[in-house]
This record gives sequence, C-alpha cells and structure tokens, in this order.
Amino acid sequence: MEKKTLRDGPNARQRSYLIGRLRKAVKWATLFQELCAIKGDSRTSLEAEAYAAYMKGNLLFEQDKNWDIAVKCFKSARAVYEELGKYGDLENQILCREHVEQLEPSIRYCLHKIGESKLQTSGLIHIGEMEGPALDLFKAKLEAAMAEARAQQAASMTEFNWLGHTFPISNPKTRVSILKAQELEREIHGPAGDSLPAEKRLVVFDKIFAAYHEARSNIRSDLVTAASSENVKDELNGLDKAIGAILGQRTIERNQLLVSIVKSKFNKVRDDKNEKVTKPEELVRLYDLLIQNISDLSDLVSSGRDRKAEEVALAEECELKSMVFRAQRCFYLAKSYSFAGKRTEAYALFSRARSLADVALKRLHSANISDQ
Repeated sequence: MEKKTLRDGPNARQRSYLIGRLRKAVKWATLFQELCAIKGDSRTSLEAEAYAAYMKGNLLFEQDKNWDIAVKCFKSARAVYEELGKYGDLENQILCREHVEQLEPSIRYCLHKIGESKLQTSGLIHIGEMEGPALDLFKAKLEAAMAEARAQQAASMTEFNWLGHTFPISNPKTRVSILKAQELEREIHGPAGDSLPAEKRLVVFDKIFAAYHEARSNIRSDLVTAASSENVKDELNGLDKAIGAILGQRTIERNQLLVSIVKSKFNKVRDDKNEKVTKPEELVRLYDLLIQNISDLSDLVSSGRDRKAEEVALAEECELKSMVFRAQRCFYLAKSYSFAGKRTEAYALFSRARSLADVALKRLHSANISDQ
C-alpha cells in the first residue's frame, strides 16, 4: 500500500506547490458547497458537499497529518456517492461507482496510517457512529435527496406487478412508499445481503415494514375517497392484498432470521457462566409465530376471485412451509420436555416431529419432480 506521488518525484518544491493548489481547491469547493446549499436542490447540494469533503480529505492526505479527519472526509464523500449511485440513469450510476472506487485506496491508506499511529479513533472513523448537529444535518440532506430521487422514479411507476396480477398506482405517495420498500429489500436480498450482520438486517426489515404500512395506509385512504366505480375499488383492494401478502412474506423472513439468531445461541457452547441460557421454549414461541404468519399469508393468498397459477403455487408453498415449521416446533418442544426430565412425553414428541418431517420431505420431493 503506497501513497501516490508526483511523476517526477516527491521533492519539497513540488509538494509545496501541490499542497498550495489543494488549499485553493478546498477553498473554492467549500464556497461552491455553500452556494449550492442556498441555490441548489438537495441532490446538487449533496454532490457539492461530497466534493468539498473529498478535496479536504486530499489536502490532509498530502499533508501527512490528521488521518482521522481525512478518513472521515473520504468516508463522508463515499457515503454520498454510494447513495446517489442508486438513482438516476446508467451514466450517473457508473460515474458514482467510479467515485466510490477512486475513494477506496485513500480510505484504506488512511486506516493503515491510523493503525500505524495507534490512534484511538475507532469512534471517529465511522460516519454512522458520529453524533451531533452536523451528522443530523447531513442525514437530513441525504434523505431529502433520496426523497427527490424516489419522487422522480415514482413518476414513471404506473403499475405494480404481483403473482401474475397488474395493479395501477395513481397515488404518488403510494408509489414513493413502495419504491422505498423495494430499495430496502435490495439491501437484504441483493448480493451484499448475506454479509449484513443479523442486527443490521433486522433494522432494515423494520424500515421495510414501515414503508409498506405507509403504502397500505395511502391505499386505504384512496379506498375511502374512491368514487362509486367498482373497477377502481377492485384495483385498490387488489393492490392492498398484494402489499399485505408481501408484508406477510417479509414478516416470515424476519422471524426466520430471529430463529437463526436464537438457534446459534442455543447450539453455542457457553464459555461465559453469566451468559444468558437460550431455552428451547424460545424457539417454540418463535415457531408458533411462524405457523401463525404462514397461516395468515395462506388465507390472504387463497382469498378472492380469479386466482392466478402463481397464487396457487404460493398457497401450496405456504402449506409445505407450515408443515416444516410444525415439525421444527415439535422438535424443540420435545427438547423442552427432555430438559425437564419428562422422557416419555419427549419421546412421543420427537416421534411426531420425525413423522411431520418425513411427510414434508415427501411433499417437497413430489413438488420437485412435478416442476421438472
């Protein structure tokens, strides 16, 4: 890992000249940022702020000092470019991606220098952990820019597709809420989703729920104010059903994540005597929730007229998952009885769990054969 140098060598005169140019660049970038904050829209203001942070980071980088502040500047710029790269046309996305890639070596070098200097700056180098009015303002600007971008994208979102159905969306607020939820879904279902810590994924799920609930609230408000046209009401009811079903699916995914978290603690060998013991009853309660979730989703999907083949397939999948959840619940209930010393009851429940698992496996095998 090497710091970039001038082509003819890092002599003192060249270095002084470069730093002088960078100081001027920082000055003008800061003035431009202030101007954009007054005259520009949220996106332009953010881009100017990112550029000013980038130039300030470059100045500190070349001065070989204040590495903690330099890395904050670079990370601030990177955060903006990463978010702005999610919106706009392909050219804009490529440009933002290039900016992010350009910043990575500088960030790594700064972190390397911080490590060499043994500075206690772990609380400073992560933007998400910063506090204070400056960060609040930055987040507010970022959210405003994202809201503007979503509004622009929402203008072209005229319909919503779900399990073979197509529902028109006329309310701009509903469009924006659905777009926001879909963006968040990409965070957990995209390529980087598996690398997200479980706690972060739970936070994203909460945001998804909030966005979809907001969409449903808008849909139901439209239903109240809808004209006497039965066609419009049918479309709104269909859209409400679709959003409700997606909420049900995400709820199941979130609860399955909770199950995986509890299982990891349940199977973990406890080194710390003060560590809380994970009991099988906790998993039984979670599987109770999942069984109820899958039942609600199945009822919702099975309701209504003109069911599509995709809806029938989802209902069958719900039935299969319900059997798997019941087998898992039975297994951990058996564990609970076993830990309590009730061997006879535990044996009966283990046998029941095995029976349910066998039936589920046979149905899954049959479904795979029919798909082929």
